[in-house]
Amino acid sequence: MAEYTTISLRKEFVEDVEVYIEDEPFGSVKEFVKHLVVREMESEDAISDEEARLIGQKLRDLGYME
Repeated sequence: MAEYTTISLRKEFVEDVEVYIEDEPFGSVKEFVKHLVVREMESEDAISDEEARLIGQKLRDLGYME
């Protein structure tokens, strides 16, 4: 049997994603996020540590991460 874990996201962020995927073929925010993560993991394009830090800072500034 598969084991699962939970990832917490701010409600406002989830609501924004729900609006974004309204016309997309994803049944839920969970499916969309999984799609993005798998796509990123399979991508040969890598971002630098500095790019990752800047993205993280932007998400914190927007209130999506603590």
